[in-house]
Amino acid sequence: MIHKIPCLLLLLFIVFSVKILSADFSIMEFSNPYKYEWFEEEDRITFRDSLEYRTMILSEYDELKQSTMTNALKTAFLPGWGHFTLRSYTKGQIFLGAQLALLGSSLYYYEKAMIHYRRYEKATQIDEINEHYDNALLPYRQSNLLLGLFIVVWGYTIYDVIVETNQHNWNIWNDLVQQNSNQALIITPTGITLRF
Repeated sequence: MIHKIPCLLLLLFIVFSVKILSADFSIMEFSNPYKYEWFEEEDRITFRDSLEYRTMILSEYDELKQSTMTNALKTAFLPGWGHFTLRSYTKGQIFLGAQLALLGSSLYYYEKAMIHYRRYEKATQIDEINEHYDNALLPYRQSNLLLGLFIVVWGYTIYDVIVETNQHNWNIWNDLVQQNSNQALIITPTGITLRF
């Protein structure tokens, strides 16, 4: 019984697929050039040329653009890497330096807190216990604060590299359009312009 249900569903799928595919298909309508408003041979040639032009621009753009996801992952793994890939060296160095400073400071204060905490664990006198605990508390809080700031800067760095990558890709598109603007047909992300 269990094997009959998938077979029955597969059979129903095949029957409905054949029914849908065979419904009123006309080769004449499919191959009719007038539905594209190609009334003369020149119309077809113009469309073919514009298609070749768009394909050329898009292939150049695909070669030059950068992946937003790849740059975001690079930046998440190593701060500044995505910015360096985009040749935004100053931002990359600032983000890398800031995150290294915050993480290093956080680790420094954490280790300082742990030194006092280990002394606190070994202490036997109430005065020593209170003193070492108090001495461990402030660096521990500073360590957590700096770690929180590191996480905020890390998240902002990822956001910034996404924005920078999108801007970089937009600039590439505009440059390609400008380089080819002497041609009659100009393609932008918002539409197509035909110059006479």
